[in-house]
Formats: sequence, C-alpha cells, structure tokens
Amino acid sequence: MQNISRRTFLAGAAAVGCRAFGEDGSPAVPVDAEAHPPKISNNLAVLISDVHIPLPWSEQKYRTGQEYPWIIGQVKRFVGEILALRPRPAHVFCLGDVSIAFSEEREYEIAAQLLQPLEDAGIKLVMTVGNHDLREPFLKHLGKWVGETPVPGRVTSVTHLPDFDFVLLDSLKEPKSEDRGKYGALTSCDLGADQKKWLDEFLAAADRPVILGAHHTAGQLGLVKTVTRSPKVFGFIHGHNHKWERAYLFHGYNVPTPIVRSQGLPSFGIDRDVGYALLRSLPDRAELKYVARDYYFPRMVATEERPPLWDDIVRDNSSRKVAFPFKK
Repeated sequence: MQNISRRTFLAGAAAVGCRAFGEDGSPAVPVDAEAHPPKISNNLAVLISDVHIPLPWSEQKYRTGQEYPWIIGQVKRFVGEILALRPRPAHVFCLGDVSIAFSEEREYEIAAQLLQPLEDAGIKLVMTVGNHDLREPFLKHLGKWVGETPVPGRVTSVTHLPDFDFVLLDSLKEPKSEDRGKYGALTSCDLGADQKKWLDEFLAAADRPVILGAHHTAGQLGLVKTVTRSPKVFGFIHGHNHKWERAYLFHGYNVPTPIVRSQGLPSFGIDRDVGYALLRSLPDRAELKYVARDYYFPRMVATEERPPLWDDIVRDNSSRKVAFPFKK
C-alpha cells in the first residue's frame, strides 16, 4: 500500500476500466467489454456507505475541518471496480452520508454525476440518508434512486431480492436551521413515529426473510427489541462508524432470546476502513463480503511514513465474510 498522499486518487478510475473483477472483488482476467457484454446477477448486490463527497474550501458555505481532495478520485475508482465486476450486481445500495458534512447542494450534484455510470450500466441504485445529509437537496439530485417511499417524508424503501427483502430505513434527524454548519448538531438520529409504526406493521405482515439497513446502528435507533423479536428479521446492516464491525443483537439475559447478526460497513473513501461489500442472496441465507481497499486517518495523510499497522488492518480485513442465516 502506498502512502495516501502519493496515490493517484484523481486518475485511478481509468486504470480499472480494462480489468474485470470476480464476484469476490478480486481481479479477474482482463476483458473486452464490447466483445463480452457483462451479465447482471439478481443474486448479487453491492453495499456502500459514507460516501462524503467534499467541496473545495473555496466553494464551501459551511467550512469543514480540512479539505479532502482525494475522495472524488477514490469514488471514481470504486465505481469503476463495481462496473468491472463479472457478473455485475443488479443493485447498489447506499446507506447514507453522501455529503462531506453539512449537506451543500453542490455535493449532491457531484454525487449524482459520479454514480450515474452505474445506472447507465443497468445497475439499480437504492439510497437512503445519513446524519450528514439533508432530505431536500438529497432528493432534488438523488431522488430518482429512492423510488416511492412507503413512509411520507422519509427516504425509506423495500427491495425484493431473490430470497429476502432488504429494507432501507431513514434514520436522519435533521438539525435546526440555525445549527447548520455545527458538527454538534449532527449527532442525533431518529426513525420517527410514522416510520416506526410502518416498520412494525411491515414486519408483522412479512412472509419472507427480511434484512434491515440504516445509516445508524440498531442500538442507536432503539431497534434491538424489534429486530430480535421479529421472526422474519435475520440481520441488520449499518454505516456511520466507518468500520467493518460485527455485533450480535439480543434482548435480555434471563430469558431465551434469538441472536441476530449486525454488521457495520466501511466508508466509501473518507477514512478508517475503506471499501465496499458484496451482498449475495442465497436460498437459506444472505452473505456479505468485505472488499477492503484501505485503512487510514486523514489527519495523518501528509506524513511520509505510513504506519505498518494500517496495512496489517487491510490484510486482516480482506475478504472477510459474514452470513445471515434465515433461521432463528
């Protein structure tokens, strides 16, 4: 792994255009895209989170703590890798935090341009919001990748995959207008009464396995009891922490309780665990595999010495896989 300050972030996307990747995210044999049109697999999806598209300081109305000039090039690179998967995934799901921090409208314009090649290739995008987003600019530029929500005013969706339903929840609690530009105003999350009521009714009527997704964790959203007590929920996937982290949800020590796996996603380029995940639909389970591409902290990228531990973390995380069995 090279020092991040020396990476070709802004040119890296072009380098992957001629190479295919297998379904595990590893390089495969180079292909001629025109001679061999890629198949699209309904059993395969890609999960991304925490895209955090930045603007240069000269364009920012609300200043971030530093500039992040490499992120756009990194996103281009990863979009190129997704397009090079063979077969291609039928879906790309994004679990929020498209904005770098304070939801500037231009950030969503850039995000739409960066992600458009996925739609152009026949891949369906499905997105929700995180705590760094605002719904109005998000929906203005990315609303076509949300679809018709079952909860008015919320960026909520249900996608019917071959063997289970994947539900994306809207966990954004928007800051007050007078608090725009303050990081302290971005720490809360909330499903809201209407969305919680809809979720309870949806799960009560569910007749096939369900995996829930949201930007925040089940614990932060007060959903642990809902997840463990529903006979149809077999997993919870979240972003927010920029870490490939697993947890096991259960409710109560003194009574028998089902255990449900929860899995955190890496960031799509800003810091800490960096990469994306491949989600496979199988008759008896879903499998989620981490495509680990980096690990770093932005405050240290200017140093010449890349800590060896960062590379060890990437190696440790490479191709890690978790399963969500459809039986409790």
